[in-house]
Amino acid sequence: MRCFRACLMIWLLIVVFGASPALAADSAGQGFDPDSIVSVWIDGVHREALVFLTELGVDIDGVWGDRARAYIPAERFQELESLGFKLTAIPNPIKRNPGLRAGYHTFSELTAELQSIAAAHPNLCRLESIGDSTNGRELWFMKISDNVTQEEDEPEFKYISTMHGDEPVGMELCINLINLLVDQYGSDPQITRLVDEVEIWIMPLMNPDGYTSSSRYNAQGRDLNRDFPDRVDDPYNTTTGRGTETRHVMNWAFNKSSALSANFHTGALVVNYPYDSDPNPWASYSATPDDALFREQSLTYSRLNAPMYNSHSFNNGITNGIAWYLVYGGMQDWNYVWMGCNEVTIELSNTKWPSYSQIAGLWNDNRDAMLAYMELCLEGVRGSVTDAVSGMPLDATVEVVGKDHEVYTDPEVGDYHRMLLPGTYSLRFSASGYQTKTFFGVSVGSGDATRLDVGLLQTGLSEPVPDLKVNGSNGPITINTSQNLTVTVALNPASLNGVSMDWWVFVDTPMGIYSYSAGGGGRWRSTAEPERTYSGGLFNLSSTSVLSMSGLPKGTYVFTFAIDALNDTYEGSFIDTAQVTVN
Repeated sequence: MRCFRACLMIWLLIVVFGASPALAADSAGQGFDPDSIVSVWIDGVHREALVFLTELGVDIDGVWGDRARAYIPAERFQELESLGFKLTAIPNPIKRNPGLRAGYHTFSELTAELQSIAAAHPNLCRLESIGDSTNGRELWFMKISDNVTQEEDEPEFKYISTMHGDEPVGMELCINLINLLVDQYGSDPQITRLVDEVEIWIMPLMNPDGYTSSSRYNAQGRDLNRDFPDRVDDPYNTTTGRGTETRHVMNWAFNKSSALSANFHTGALVVNYPYDSDPNPWASYSATPDDALFREQSLTYSRLNAPMYNSHSFNNGITNGIAWYLVYGGMQDWNYVWMGCNEVTIELSNTKWPSYSQIAGLWNDNRDAMLAYMELCLEGVRGSVTDAVSGMPLDATVEVVGKDHEVYTDPEVGDYHRMLLPGTYSLRFSASGYQTKTFFGVSVGSGDATRLDVGLLQTGLSEPVPDLKVNGSNGPITINTSQNLTVTVALNPASLNGVSMDWWVFVDTPMGIYSYSAGGGGRWRSTAEPERTYSGGLFNLSSTSVLSMSGLPKGTYVFTFAIDALNDTYEGSFIDTAQVTVN
C-alpha cells in the first residue's frame, strides 16, 4: 500500500509540477535569470514528501523537523500550493538589504588579494586558475607548501568554499586561513608542521558568477552541489553535461590525489558527512565503509567550534547526509566514491549571508577547527608504492581488506595516504600489470601515520627466493667446535636474470657482525652493520658455498641471506635465515 501511495504521489506531481529539474535552465545557460528563483519554507512536510520533491528536482536546502527550506522557480509557487504544500517565501537578503555586501570581498578584490599573497610569499604559495566560470571569471586555487613547486611524498588536502553564490562566509574564512598559514609559518609549530608536511589547496570561491549576482546558482542556473556524479542516480564519473565550474573542479581533481577535504556553506551550523544519497531514498541513515572514521573526523571539527558542538538541532554538531535530507549529485559523495578522498560539508552559520561584522566572531569559532581538521590527513597509514625492480612510482590502488573502498597513489611520486582509526588492519595493494600484494597485521596508532612502503612485481615475474642452508639444513642446528660448518646460498628463479639487485649475506656472531663479500674469491670481514655482498645483475645461484670451516668458537650464529628489491636500502624484502649453535 505504501508503494502504491508513493507511486500515485509521484505521478500526480509529475503531471502537475513537471518532470524537469526545478530551474529548467538550458544546458548553455542562456536565459537564466537569478531573480526567477525564490527561496521558500515548506511546512508540515514528512520524509516521503521531501523525497518526492527531491526526485522531481526541487532544491531542498535544509530540514528542521517538519519544516524544510527549498529553492523553486517562482512560477511553480502556486502549483506546489495547489498540491497541498504550505509555502512561505523567504526574501533574498541582498535584494532586501544591499548593504549586507559591505565588507565582503568583491571578486576583483579577492583576485587582487590572492595575487598579492602569492607575490609576497613565492616560496610558500602558488596561485593557479583552474579555468574560467561561465561568465569568464577565474576559479582560483591557492597552493601552500614548504616546497611549493615540487610534488612531494605528503598528503594533499583541500578546502573549497562558496559553491553556492549566496553563502559567502566560507570565502572570507578561507582568505583568513591563507593569510594565517603564510604569516605564521616558521613561528607557530602547528602551522609550520602543516605547511611542511601537507600539500594544501584552498579555493575560496567556486561560484564567482553566482556570488556576483547574489544567487545560489551558477550562470547556467545549476546548483553546483547537485551537479556531480552520484552513485545512485548518475553513476558516471564524467564531466559530460555538467556545469562549467563543476567540470573545472573535476578535471583538476582527476590530476590530483587529495586525501581529505571539506566544502563550506551557510544556512545551518553542522558538519555533514557522507552519504547524502542512498539506493533507498527513504533511508534514515546511509553509512560509508568508513562511517566511524567520518564521525570522528566530523567531531574533530565540531568539538573545536562551541556553537556548533552545542547545537540544539544536531547532536554534537554533526549529521549523516541523508539522515538530514536527501541530496543527489553532492560533491562530498563524489569525492569519496570516485576520488578516494574523505570530504565533509561544513555549514558555518545559521544565517545565509550574515553582516560582515560577524565574520571576526565566525573566524574565532572556526580557526582552530579548520587547522585541526587539516591535521587528520597525517594519520592512518602512508607510504609509497613502487616497481619492486626499478623503484619507479606506480599508479596503484590501496584497499583495506574488509572495507569496500579504494584510495589511490599519486602516480608522480607513488605516495598514498589512507586515513584510519587506531587498530590493526590488512592492506591490499594493486596496480595494472603488477601482482597484487597484501600485508597483514598492520598496526595503526593515534598519532602520526604508520609507514608502509610497498614494492610490486610485474605480472609474469616471480619474487626472488633466497635459500640459505647450514650443513644442508634450513636450521637451526647444533654442532661442536671440532665439526665442520658449510654454509651455502641458492637463489631462484632465473626469470629475474639481469635485474639489478643488492645481495646481503652476513652472520651475527658472539664476536659481532661479519659480512660476506663475493669479490676476490669470497671473504668475510668484520663490520658494524651488514654490508652489501654484491650489487649488480641478479642471476640464478645454485648452492653456492660462502663458508666451509671448523673450529668455530662456542656461541650462537645467525646467518642471513637477503635480497633488496627496493634499490639502495636493505629492507629485508626477501630473506632467509638459519641459526647455528656451537657447543
